[in-house]
Amino acid sequence: MWSDRPSPARRQELIEDLRSVLPAPRPSATAKTARLRATASPPDAAGALQASPGFIWLDRPNSKNRLFSNPLVRISASGGKATVEGPCGRLAMAVRGFDLLEGILEAWAGPAGGLLCGYFGYELGAELEDLATPARRSSDPPDLVVGLYDFALEYTADGWWFSGTDAWRGGAGLPFPAMEAEALLANAGRIPSLIPPAGPLSPGPVVSVPTNEAFQSAVGRLVRRIYDGEVFQVNLCRRLEAPLEESMLWPAYIRLRATSPASQGAFVRITAGSALLSVSPELFLSVRNGEVQSCPIKGTRCRGSTPQEDRRLASELARSEKDLAELAMIVDVMRNDLGRVCAPGSVSVASHARLLSLPAVHHTFSEVTGRLRESTGNADLLRACFPPASISGAPKIRAIELAALEEGMLRGPCMGSIGWISLDGRMELSVAIRTAVASAGRIWYLAGCGITAESDPEAELAESEAKALAFVQTLGLRSP
Repeated sequence: MWSDRPSPARRQELIEDLRSVLPAPRPSATAKTARLRATASPPDAAGALQASPGFIWLDRPNSKNRLFSNPLVRISASGGKATVEGPCGRLAMAVRGFDLLEGILEAWAGPAGGLLCGYFGYELGAELEDLATPARRSSDPPDLVVGLYDFALEYTADGWWFSGTDAWRGGAGLPFPAMEAEALLANAGRIPSLIPPAGPLSPGPVVSVPTNEAFQSAVGRLVRRIYDGEVFQVNLCRRLEAPLEESMLWPAYIRLRATSPASQGAFVRITAGSALLSVSPELFLSVRNGEVQSCPIKGTRCRGSTPQEDRRLASELARSEKDLAELAMIVDVMRNDLGRVCAPGSVSVASHARLLSLPAVHHTFSEVTGRLRESTGNADLLRACFPPASISGAPKIRAIELAALEEGMLRGPCMGSIGWISLDGRMELSVAIRTAVASAGRIWYLAGCGITAESDPEAELAESEAKALAFVQTLGLRSP
């Protein structure tokens, strides 16, 4: 169950194990910030760092960009086993991912400048309920990959800042001296901006799993289950996959973000040859001073080829009973999830069915808010809400089971969550939609659709193709 916890003795043992890899932060630790004079653009700075170990770019064009590299501790977990590597050693542990997260947030709690950053894969949800998962491929990345970072380079409208904590790396100065950050960014400004090579990045072809025909058949089966009263809605995904050389990982992200700018973009370097490329527009969970915000997205229309057609499609989406019902069901699931850990009466729908217009598609979204109970924290919130409502269905558990049955594959980092959790209680995570995983010479992308009683198989395939268009165009290939 989502509410299951390790025993107090096991939790204390876990904390002691983690502190053998990295000690508890100094009680006198302070947050450190410094203004940097560098003028490099975020893409240029990210390009200079992207090959470094543990590199992450939280790509926020209209907000705060954050660049991370060389974490103090690197953590990965899959199937009840985890690896934790830090300055004092390396541990292989038998522990579930969310139990590990809870231990981390307790073992190293406190420093305002310390952040856990990385991804939480979709299959972590199988820890919370008795759910069968498809077989793992050798190329599938871990279910959880995060780093503990004691510094970040941040870019806002005011320019570049160095932000960190002296909790571990000495009180005599910043954990990564500002002058070195200044030099790194200055060097990035002298390197010509990366221009992805002309033409296809992949030799192709793009293949669909399931095939287009099989996807439509799956939609039909799910609609029949809905009419039989088994579920109300299921998020069904198909995987689009193509070959991609390791040298093309960074060019692919640069082209993808240009094709489909996103409010919650991210590039996560998993290993030297594998990465996560995300242009998500969807906020999963934000926590500030105990106040929780979530903005689930449902409903899609392509952008029009003329202003008149574009307005017509947006208006059609806003009036669509099917899409509005789809969003309402997901909002209800999100309210239920937040109600598990938020104060009674604090969960509300701040806004509903607002239009979100992106370069390739229109969406509708809502904003659900709540206030965490005093006895709960971010680990509890994730247990209560994972995986995100918008990519599961209603009722949530049965919808997850049916999606896995039809898809027959692990979703992995796709449809999970990407972002950061601070050691002082703040959090910001996206829903990993519009996300690709590159590993072992392949790249794959999931395009999901919310299946309801009114779903038409051909229309759902068309919606899936619209959501995958930016990915296919990035590779310079054709849809299957």
